[in-house]
Amino acid sequence: MNGPAGAAPSAPPALPAPFAFARKNAAGIALAGAFALAYLLLGLRLNSPIVDTTDNYLDADNFTWMRRIAWEDGSQLEMRGPHPYAYFIFRPVGRALALTLGDPFLAAVTLNSLAGGLCVYLAWRFVSVETGAPLYAGLIAALLGLTTSHIWFGSIVESYIFSAAALLALFVLLQRSPRATLSHVAAAIIVLGITVTNAAQAFIGFFLARRNLRALVVFVAIVLIAGMVLTIVHAWVYPSGALLFEPEAASTERGFAIDLRSEPGWRAAGRVILVARTMLLYTIVAPRPYVFTDEVGGIFPRFNFFRIAPGAYAFSSYSGLGTILVAAWGLMCLAASILFVRRLVKTRAAELPVAFLLCLGFNFVLHLFYGYEPFLYSPDWAYALVLFVGVALRPFARSTWVLGSLAIFLALLAWHQVAFIASVLQTVQTFLQ
Repeated sequence: MNGPAGAAPSAPPALPAPFAFARKNAAGIALAGAFALAYLLLGLRLNSPIVDTTDNYLDADNFTWMRRIAWEDGSQLEMRGPHPYAYFIFRPVGRALALTLGDPFLAAVTLNSLAGGLCVYLAWRFVSVETGAPLYAGLIAALLGLTTSHIWFGSIVESYIFSAAALLALFVLLQRSPRATLSHVAAAIIVLGITVTNAAQAFIGFFLARRNLRALVVFVAIVLIAGMVLTIVHAWVYPSGALLFEPEAASTERGFAIDLRSEPGWRAAGRVILVARTMLLYTIVAPRPYVFTDEVGGIFPRFNFFRIAPGAYAFSSYSGLGTILVAAWGLMCLAASILFVRRLVKTRAAELPVAFLLCLGFNFVLHLFYGYEPFLYSPDWAYALVLFVGVALRPFARSTWVLGSLAIFLALLAWHQVAFIASVLQTVQTFLQ
């Protein structure tokens, strides 16, 4: 029945919160779902529940992480100190999925691919809020999803795609409000629990968002105290979990350390070049990997992006379309850097893009001295590199020619990355049958 003449029409009833959220974020959710499905299909091909491929896929421990996440007896595997309470984070969801799907292998791969999709959604959300341009945000989020880092670790089961999701979630929360809340603390605690060194990135982000030293000290103290309690409880619940502060845990990690001061000059220089190439190039555009078998005393092919020969490092290279993509990516980074410096000089404000640069610097220094294959850790910085470029280029977020050029770049990148994955599958398929 109509109301009185001249009365304003009544507002439509508000949608329930989940439906309102889905409607508002439909583009980002759809994009994330597409990437999660692609990662799942690739993950089911690349991982194996019966073939131990530990260290073969660019140093990933996918065979053991699948078990830690979803197998009934997976918690009996050692959890090293750098992942101080990872079982608390992974096991509840992983086991629930395994019971629901009836297959722990499918559960582990599914959870890993969902984390990769979540990264895409969070990148879309961050850039969309930062620029007010959803289409541009979708292209930048797609760029993150198409990076070598996220295609690889969204498909290959490891802990690092979960680290990326947790870090992205924290930056989205910091973007919404720089003041510490329970959600900020919870996100930082999750970051710490998955990989302890990534807590430094959480603290960098909080400080650059809040710019208050006292608030940072309080935030750090709360996160570290909570983390210390959780790691003790974790070791009690899961005796296979190592305490980070135990001498035995520290001695184990020294086996992954690299002392550049004691290395010959060529090895030290080679390590610096390798980490730089990995962070700036391999993370985004896949190079031609080295494939080893007999050289590493194994049968299943082992992939790496470098090779150490007597007296020299050799680095994975590019040819054809890969060379063009690297050049285009380099131009994007150069343009982003120029625009960033101009904005910084003009505003004199240390915004979140500064945090992304500091996180990149932190990872560069850390992995000069830690880890054999730097690409293994690439999800820890891929988000920072892509978001830095995406936010720095925001003056062109509505430019038709920039959007068109970016779309073409992504199409060519997708073609190149698919060829890279296809070559890996062709190499390993006979070993996985």
